Order: sequence, then structure tokens, then C-alpha cells
Amino acid sequence: MMAAAPALPVLGARATPASAAPSGRPNILVLMTDQERADITLPQGFSLPARSRLAAGGVRFAMHHTPTAPCSPARSTFFTGLHAPVTGMRDNVRGTELIATIMGPLQSWSPNLDSALPTLGTVLRSAGYRTAYIGKWHLSDPVAAVPDALSAYAFDEAIGILGGGGPNEGTHEDPEVVGHAVDWLERHRDDTEPWLCVVSMVNPHDMMFCPRFYRLEDIPDYGARVPENFESDLSAKPRVQSVWRDLNQVVGGAMPNDVTSASSRHQWQQWGNWYLELLRRTDEHLATVLAALDRSGAASDTVVVQVADHGELGGAHGLRQKGAMIYRENLRVPLVIADPRNPATHGNTVTCPTSHIDLLPTLAALGGTAATSPIAGRDLTPLLTNPSGSIRDAILVSSDAKSSGGQVPGVNYCLRGTVTPRYSFGRYSTPDRLDGPRPEFEYELYDRHTDPLELHNLAHNGGATALVEEMNDLVDALIAAELESLGPWLHW
Repeated sequence: MMAAAPALPVLGARATPASAAPSGRPNILVLMTDQERADITLPQGFSLPARSRLAAGGVRFAMHHTPTAPCSPARSTFFTGLHAPVTGMRDNVRGTELIATIMGPLQSWSPNLDSALPTLGTVLRSAGYRTAYIGKWHLSDPVAAVPDALSAYAFDEAIGILGGGGPNEGTHEDPEVVGHAVDWLERHRDDTEPWLCVVSMVNPHDMMFCPRFYRLEDIPDYGARVPENFESDLSAKPRVQSVWRDLNQVVGGAMPNDVTSASSRHQWQQWGNWYLELLRRTDEHLATVLAALDRSGAASDTVVVQVADHGELGGAHGLRQKGAMIYRENLRVPLVIADPRNPATHGNTVTCPTSHIDLLPTLAALGGTAATSPIAGRDLTPLLTNPSGSIRDAILVSSDAKSSGGQVPGVNYCLRGTVTPRYSFGRYSTPDRLDGPRPEFEYELYDRHTDPLELHNLAHNGGATALVEEMNDLVDALIAAELESLGPWLHW
């Protein structure tokens, strides 16, 4: 995806001496972006050097997924190690007044994340870590502008906390988020206890309102192209996708539903250039934080995690944003874990399926502890020393966000599905019919070995009957396994 950038050193290479974390436990720095998909084809001459630096100094997880798409549900899976139906975060929390005004008629707001659920902050603070959160939170609302605003979620410090991400919020707020992170790293350069610091930027989430609040012609032509898997005809796909496309015309502004003319192709190319521009800006912000980490002298004792909450369809299949669908652009997100203690595996790639629910047990293990409450995720640390290994054969996918198309009566907007090394599968229903019967579901099934662009729905009109049944059985088995392991915690 990205070439290494020799102008930036491998993570930790320039670190000056600093006090080691007690018992050799590393600090943990989480760098999170919003609405960034993993599979981005960068035009010739366009680079993201900070991301390249992280990939060169760590292990990249090429098949990492959010198990659900909207912001709040996706973030809840990352910070709790539980699926969204378990956390109760089925849609976004309300967020800012502006976004509530824009989305009000279309949205079904979620309650706040239950503070009784242990979080990443809970687990690491219990292990003796200082915990801090900077930037976009979007798991509870309102959030007061005070240092203990996230104490219920076990973060000792809350700095510059942001909500749902309104128009241009990333452009305006991300520089301040990064400034807070730089200041925090400087203030804690001499800490003798290990720390967890989450730095959560808004962008490239500003694309949610593109082109409504943008002038497409204002960004240079970086060479973005119309996606190879742009589709105008969605009749072979679950109906929720056509509904989602129409909703985005209202929220994000009008974009062509076909690319048959030079002008419509040009519009989508300009839209793609905006996305590249926002990636470029966030890359500069990442570089700023990494430089501050280097100056603090803590880089050699700090594991850096680069991740995004969910993806961006970006014109794939003629769709934008993120919703109830299993496409790779929607669910596959970047994940790099850069552990300076494992130089032998730096630059390697993991190809087995992984999920956001795996991050809590993984970061707990890196911190020398383990989650004491039931979790659904698995520890990825063995893959940091053996990237060719595997921890599972399939991940579970879900979506219950009414904002993904459930405003239209009769639309099957609830998704239960799975991603395996070969197949992407989803079954769609209404909330009262999640358990079937199976003939009532709408289905989506792609063989990514023969159809990597996910264009041909093998399950359309009753196709691939035997494989659909096999995938249905797999989804049921994955849910049953969680029922068994989590028991009363589970709200499926």
C-alpha cells in the first residue's frame, strides 16, 4: 500500500535515554483516525510517510476489521473487547448539536456506553497504568470539559474531548488534538509508571459531509480515480444499499449514481482527491505526535498502535460513508502495532482475520495483565513474534444501526455476517426477525478469491444455496460460541 519513507526514522530509533517503565512494561500510545479504510490505492507520487514509518517499525494486520460500521458501535468494540450487541451500542450517541440537527430525522440515537462495562482504561489502570484520552470519544454525551470527564470509563485524564464529528470538525479540531498530545507527552516524559495515551483524531471523517460543505474544486488533483468496483446498478444487492445511497444524497450532498459521463467521473475523482487530502493532513498530524514521542525519550519503551474506528466506502459500489454492509472498504481498517522490543518482525504483515474486539486483550497482554471480565476478543501478541500464524478462521460481523437505512419501512437493515480468509457473507433482516427463518433473510455473499472487488453477489435470487447454508451455520456457531463464553453479558 505504501512505500517506506527514508526521511523519517524507524520508530524509536532516535529516542534519547529515559526511565524505563516498571518491570519492563511498555507505555502504550494509541493513534486513532476516524473513517479510514485499509485498502487505499495511492496515486503515483502521493505518499503517507508517517504511516509508512509505523508499518516499517511494526507489524501490519492486513485483514483487520471493525465488526460493525457506525462510529459509536465500532468504538465500543475496540474499547471493551465485546461486540456491539453486547455493549448495547447499536447506533451512534447523539454528539454535537449541529450533527444532531443535521441527522435528527434520520438517526436513532444510542444510549451512552454503560460505564459498568470494563474498558481498556479499566484493565490497564488496574494494572498500574496512568490512563489518558485525548480527542474524539463519541461513546457518551455530553462530555464535560474537565480532566475527570471520562473517569467513569477509567481514564485518569480527559483532554479536548470531542463528540460525533460535525462538518469540518476534523479540519478545525485535529490540530488542537495533536497539540494536546504533544504537550501531554512532554509533561509525562519523566514518568516512572507506564502509561496508556489514546490520541483520537476526527479526520478523515469530514468526508461524511462532502460535497455538501465543500467545494470539490478547491483541492489539488492528486490523481484519484473512480474505484474499479463502482456500481450504478445495485439490484442484485440487499435493498438497504440502495436506501443508503439515497440517504447520503441528503446528508453528504448530491453525487452521481453513475460514471457514464466525463463530468460524473470527474466529480468522483474530485471526491477522491478530498479523501486523499484528509489522509495527508492526518499523516502530518501522526508525524507530529511521533516526533514528540521521540523527543520525550520514551519511544524505545512505547508500543504504538495505529488504527481507525471504521472504514469509508469511498465510491466503491457507488456508495459513501459506512453502513450495514460487508464490503471490505466498509469494515477493513488499518491496524499497525509497532513494538520496539520485537525488531526482528518489523515490516512484516499478518494476513489472518482479526477484529477490533481483539485489541483490548492484546493491549492488556502487552501491559503484562489480562482482562478479568468476559470478553469476546483474542490476544494478538503471538502474531507480533510470528506474523505468519493465525488466531481464528472467521470473524463475526453485526450491524443494528437504524441510521443505516432502517428509517424506510420494510428495509432489512440489521446484519449478521462473517468474514473468512476467502468469503464475505451477510444476512439481513429487521430487528424482530434476527433469528429467521432463513428463507426470509436477504443475503450477500462474495468469493474474494475469484471476485476480489466484491461485485458478484453469489446469493442473489437464491444462488449458491449450499454455500449460503454453510455460511449461515458458521454465523450461528460464532454467535453460539459467544453465548457460551459470555453468558448473561450477551444481548444478542
